Amino acid sequence: MASRKRTLLPIGIHLTAEAVHMAQLDQGDGNVQVLSKASRCFSPVASAPAAKAPDEQGDDKAAVRVDQPRYEEAMEFVRQKIATDGFRGNDAVISLPPEHLVIQHVRLPPAQPEEMVAALPPLLQGKLPFDPKDAVVRHIVAGMVTENNETKQDVIVLAALRAAIEKQVAAMTKMGLHVIGVGAEPCAMCYAYTFAASHLPATQDGPPSLMVVSIGSHLTQVAIVRGQETTFVKGVEHGSDQLVAAIAKARGTSLAEAAALRKRWTESSRQEDLQQAIEAYSTVRWGLDHFVDEIESCVRYHASLARGTRVDRLYFVGTQARDAALVKVLSAQLGVACDVGDPVGVATGAKAAAVPEPELAVAVGLSLFSAQ
Repeated sequence: MASRKRTLLPIGIHLTAEAVHMAQLDQGDGNVQVLSKASRCFSPVASAPAAKAPDEQGDDKAAVRVDQPRYEEAMEFVRQKIATDGFRGNDAVISLPPEHLVIQHVRLPPAQPEEMVAALPPLLQGKLPFDPKDAVVRHIVAGMVTENNETKQDVIVLAALRAAIEKQVAAMTKMGLHVIGVGAEPCAMCYAYTFAASHLPATQDGPPSLMVVSIGSHLTQVAIVRGQETTFVKGVEHGSDQLVAAIAKARGTSLAEAAALRKRWTESSRQEDLQQAIEAYSTVRWGLDHFVDEIESCVRYHASLARGTRVDRLYFVGTQARDAALVKVLSAQLGVACDVGDPVGVATGAKAAAVPEPELAVAVGLSLFSAQ
């Protein structure tokens, strides 16, 4: 019997200040397959912020510096890969650079979806760094809360200036791509998991709750999904640069030397290097405590909105998730079972890869944009 024709899915393009990742899948006969994938990490263009010891005062958010995106370099990489690496068609779904995304919580009385869309702009006035009428606004209903004896919906708003989105789309259009969608990173990084959940049989207890954490150099994205629904997202202004700065401070070395040492640990397959990294990270716990506290706070907040529903498992994604020592140290501190994410394996149903590619989580999710 002839197999059904496979449906070509769009090219997912995930562009950040640190890297560009691409993935394209196709779908048919009840499964998806990877057609092509590509990644390139950029050299940092700004130094990491100085780490602070527990007794130092100051605003951690103010200390975070965001690298300027390497758009020209990234665009050239995308152009070359589309021409030479097996990507097909010109439909693309792109990510919105995280520095353009604003996440804001609001609460309002229970409302129908269309009523909520109309009610959000007035509520957001003065809470966003731009006028809501100039923005593209999407929302997630996280749960119900009681406030001043009133039942309200806790709503997570994701907003971005329309002009910023149009600029991204225009840049891709100039390369001959047809942009059919723009995705927010904290949502797109979960799509492989929600897609897989949509193809699982229902159970009496319902689907598990999964937390997906993407560790960046400056910014960490946190999301929680249950089945096919994303129920929580948050951006945490803390990343691996704080860890590098803590190592530099503890060893009395420069940031460049500490970054080179951590790079060696991350890329090494030797057990001695893994153990050395674990010991080093464990001695600079104060460089990770804020990160751990933020994740635990997200778990508690989600439980308060979801009537005590616990997070069953946490998946680390993003380029920094390749740091096995970092994942081990964080897993030991968190009260949740943790794994390195394997978005390709999750989306395709393939056997777990010997070397997962957690950095492809957003690109794979973007390609799944129109998957059934």
